[in-house]
Amino acid sequence: MPVSRPLSDTDELISLIYSGPLESPPWGSFLDELGARMGARSAAIVLRLSRRGSPPLVIWGRRPDIGEAEARRIHGTHAELGHLDPLRNALDRPGAIHTLDEVVDRETLYANRFYREVLRPYGVEHQLGMYISEPGGWEGNIGLINGPEAPNFGPADKAMLTALRPHIERSLAIFARISREETELQALIDTLDRLTICTLILSGQGKILRANSAAKRMLASRSVAHVVGDRPYLADQAANAQLQALIADALEAARANSEEPFVQALRVDSRCDRHIGVLVKSIRPTGAFSNESSPAVVVYFAGSDDEAQPIERLVTQLFDLTPSEAHLATLLATGSCLTEAAEKLKLTENTVRTYCKTILNKVGVRRQTELVRLILRSVAVLG
Repeated sequence: MPVSRPLSDTDELISLIYSGPLESPPWGSFLDELGARMGARSAAIVLRLSRRGSPPLVIWGRRPDIGEAEARRIHGTHAELGHLDPLRNALDRPGAIHTLDEVVDRETLYANRFYREVLRPYGVEHQLGMYISEPGGWEGNIGLINGPEAPNFGPADKAMLTALRPHIERSLAIFARISREETELQALIDTLDRLTICTLILSGQGKILRANSAAKRMLASRSVAHVVGDRPYLADQAANAQLQALIADALEAARANSEEPFVQALRVDSRCDRHIGVLVKSIRPTGAFSNESSPAVVVYFAGSDDEAQPIERLVTQLFDLTPSEAHLATLLATGSCLTEAAEKLKLTENTVRTYCKTILNKVGVRRQTELVRLILRSVAVLG
């Protein structure tokens, strides 16, 4: 087995640790290099120590030579029998580090069901593991495995993992934050999808960074908008000129880091004889630093989906409106004028104007444009 050499601040292993959260799968390059450096058959990270029935997240460097179907079977068994893993049970505090032979004798190991059904099928006879964790709640083990033909792990290998531990745990904290923010963002995107609100996030260059499912469908149909050079363009030329001007103003506000965000609404006629409400809003940087590739503008399209809009229920709850008032407010927010709203509601225009005044008083705004902006901002989770 190669002798583990000392680490330095510029060691390649440390660089690979910190680039690990951006890889797919995470830390694959680091685990490959770690296994090769320490003469192991493979290295792995097991995150969120498994509870019975809950599979752990197992990230391999060089995967053991075993078929995909068998690997899935073993992974399921790992979830079921994780509580019988002798090494995992011994790694019970941050920084704990042990070899398999230090925590269980061979006779007991060979009688252990976890060894028979999880370790032995992978050809594992020697293991070295270390407990890792980060303040946000992620925890697990990093370990190395070898087969019966290889020597056991020793003090030099333990010293190597111990030296790497602070870097691995900082990297795990970075991974946890990225995962948490991605999950939160996906939850918001899923909410907007359910509300059938098309959402585009633009960079400081005005290019599309992310589009939710509703927006992707809208762009693919090209009935309302399409993409040219990674930028959104409206099908209607006159409306597109307005949209590009609004985006330019929002980008300027984002660059200036204005305390008050730029928010403007736009009404667009679609090819399917409907009106689309468009809202453009600048995004204020959440940190001290940003550049042209950072999110800078969000563009919302309401009323572009053929499905019935469920936002009326949300408007009712948010602003304490009656179902009829919420219906009218939603029609106005998605592009209808008072005359068109009266036709759709089968009411006279005077009745609709009276309803509108009641809605303005309830919501606490003075003008219809303010009402439209407030509803779009609220429903689109802008507040």
